[in-house]
Amino acid sequence: MPQTHNTEARKPRTEKLIVPPVKPGSRRKRSTTLTWQPARLRDYFVLIALVILVFSPLLMSDVLWSDFDSIERSAFQSMDSWQQAWTLDSIRQNNPIAISSYFLEQAIPLPTATVHRSINILLHLFAAILLLKNLETLKFPAAFSVTLIFALHPATIQTLFWAGYRTEIIALIFILSALYFGNRNRNARDYIATIVLMTIACLVHPAAFAIPIILALVILQKERSIHLNSFNPLLPMLCLCLFLGMWINAGNVNVEGIDPVSSTARLNHAGQNMAHFTQQALLPINNALFHQFDIDAKYETGVGMSLMPFLLFVPFFILLAFNIKKKWSRTILLGLCSYLALIVYGTIQDGHFINGTLAHEDHHLYVALPMIVALVISALGRLIYSMGTASKELWIMGCSLLVLFEITLSAAFAYSIAEPTRMWAGMSERWPNSWEPNAALVDQIDLHDSPKDSLFTNLQLIDMLQDILEKRPDLVERRKQLARAFVAEGQLNNALREYKYILRNTLPDNEFLEEAARFLDKVGLSWEATKTRDRMTNTQ
Repeated sequence: MPQTHNTEARKPRTEKLIVPPVKPGSRRKRSTTLTWQPARLRDYFVLIALVILVFSPLLMSDVLWSDFDSIERSAFQSMDSWQQAWTLDSIRQNNPIAISSYFLEQAIPLPTATVHRSINILLHLFAAILLLKNLETLKFPAAFSVTLIFALHPATIQTLFWAGYRTEIIALIFILSALYFGNRNRNARDYIATIVLMTIACLVHPAAFAIPIILALVILQKERSIHLNSFNPLLPMLCLCLFLGMWINAGNVNVEGIDPVSSTARLNHAGQNMAHFTQQALLPINNALFHQFDIDAKYETGVGMSLMPFLLFVPFFILLAFNIKKKWSRTILLGLCSYLALIVYGTIQDGHFINGTLAHEDHHLYVALPMIVALVISALGRLIYSMGTASKELWIMGCSLLVLFEITLSAAFAYSIAEPTRMWAGMSERWPNSWEPNAALVDQIDLHDSPKDSLFTNLQLIDMLQDILEKRPDLVERRKQLARAFVAEGQLNNALREYKYILRNTLPDNEFLEEAARFLDKVGLSWEATKTRDRMTNTQ
């Protein structure tokens, strides 16, 4: 196999920075370049400890595959056994590894929700370590800082928490594994490993088809002069990706999907997704499991509209083109193009809230997040070190503050969704036109708790139930809950209205007929109570 860009991999690794000798009587200048250093054992310990500490609140939640989520997040929800995940049709459409893991965790004799999220966090840690090994292979400056910031990023929480998104974590693991062996490229075994891992990654997630593009950019970044024969090892990969793409699409021709929309609307959706993902990657201060989507947005000049988010990258490409012979320019080009190549699939996907309405979902960002984090952190590091005086201290202080900021945001977000009542309450505030979060919240409230033990008063419960029935008057069980809440609050006239509505418009069971009859006796309507009991007798 041709060896074109692996000469550095044969050199022994050294952790010391070699500096030129200093002439007598002269002062040694401080380094103005952010240097590469391999991670030490304590760095791995810090990474693991912080990830577990920050995301551990997620393990307290028992919400998993919620009945209030009308969207099928994984084909696992419609399968009866793990063998169904490994049919040819399923392999073309789904991630069989993720689906099989869902069946496996069901067999573990521990709380399923805790096991589910524990596996996700461990896989996320493994992906972070693979990112670190890739950056070290490329001798990327600030490799550990980039890894730590990605591992603790708030935008990863939806992928770790909400059931059905493990496929993104597994996809990133295979993508980074393929890139690691492709970047190292020491011998034929590395090349074969790259081919095998890339094949699995492409079958797992469409974003993996960008692997040959990223490896081509790595070659461009490493070599000072470009030779076409340097890209020869990538030709079999490109052919394999082409074959896999045709094979997968051939199996998806008859798959039912989302209703088709116009090309203009699709571009507008992609623009909004791109703006949202980039904002969440760079400034993740607005954290939620699902984000509002402006479905009425049209083609206007603005960051969140149309193709403007894509066009914002054009000036950077122009700048890089004029400096393509410089190492820093090729490094930025590698990070920028890698991010765009991995995020493009996510931008054309429509996310959905639990009631089926369009929404922005951060899990589409997950596989591309490491690339933009590496790009931004390395660029900031170079900028800070170019300042000269006290640049190292400024860099350490800046990274520390950024990590602390991320820890605060991620821990607060994780805590806010760890307890189901808080999670559904927060979701209800963000989605006031949806009845599902209120219904889930009502189910979390024990009507027999005393007011001091409940997070919500009985009047608040009544308001939530009325809001649900205003949107869905056909929900009989919610109307029963409302009638009982009125009784508990002493609003007998309102309770009477609800009981009469149920008796008049539905066919209640004997248990509820007896409950209604006792209430009618309580309010002095003995004749109506007798008629209600007669209905109960007639239905026996």
